[in-house]
Amino acid sequence: MTAFRAIDDGSQMAIQAGDVPSQSGGVCGLNNNPSAACDRGAEDAAFDALYPPTVRAISRRFWTPVGVARHAVQLLRQSGARTVLDVGSGVGKFVLVAAAVAPEMRFVGVEQRRHLVEVAQHVQSQLRLPNASFSVGEATMMPWRGFDGFYFFNPFAENLFVNGDQIDSAVELSGSRFVRDVSRIERALSTAPLGTAVVTYHGMSGRMPACYELSRCERAGSDWLRLWVKNREHAEGVLHRAG
Repeated sequence: MTAFRAIDDGSQMAIQAGDVPSQSGGVCGLNNNPSAACDRGAEDAAFDALYPPTVRAISRRFWTPVGVARHAVQLLRQSGARTVLDVGSGVGKFVLVAAAVAPEMRFVGVEQRRHLVEVAQHVQSQLRLPNASFSVGEATMMPWRGFDGFYFFNPFAENLFVNGDQIDSAVELSGSRFVRDVSRIERALSTAPLGTAVVTYHGMSGRMPACYELSRCERAGSDWLRLWVKNREHAEGVLHRAG
């Protein structure tokens, strides 16, 4: 398992990844030990301290936990992915943890809310992670060429939340947009190159094209991480449930 340490050099914060033994012997140290759960909570609290209070207040609901991000990037690394797109990256927590864990890989976060991208970029500058980058945009509308890995933390479900449960009202959120966005990602994934790897946490909001094989399914955080790998060309109209 990988641990993070924040290093204060007097001007910036750097994040270091170091190998420490897993207390459970399981994948990413996941177990039912209450003290391990406390450790994971403390780890997220320490990382979230890099963010403003408004971000910390909704972190548990909207941003990937540190331990889950660490687990997810190991699945992507083992699948052979080297350039990963986080679809709907929010304040960049997954991208930043992943970039620290796997410095040989590149991670790109695309998020539609400019103020969240600005927060992610500010924290990246503190952590000095050259293999992480963020941009403002709609991930479903951009070309996905050049990416061989994707990460989804159920990015479009917010369209279906009631107003009080949404991050804010700065962007369009609706049932019709949910359908449009999900349709676009299903089409984009179906035409991706063979060998493309996809990791989902709490699902991807849609259905996985049947040209992807479920390679791994492992308990993580409050749900499951699923690794899907494209192993054949797409047959039109054939989809899995992504779960």
